[in-house]
Amino acid sequence: MQHYRLYIVTAAEDISRTVEDDYPNDLAALAQAARLQTEEHAVEVWTGERLVARLGGAFDFGRRA
Repeated sequence: MQHYRLYIVTAAEDISRTVEDDYPNDLAALAQAARLQTEEHAVEVWTGERLVARLGGAFDFGRRA
């Protein structure tokens, strides 16, 4: 089991919620992230300092057109 942090990220790139839990592998953590992801929010999956993936919403680092 590995420890993962799932960050629910708003369209403004703010973290609205963090979920921490242990999962057997990246795929299990990504499955949980998919359940949390909505049209209004992206979910970033991290283990340690490694970004596993981001589901939904493109990275824009706060830049607005």
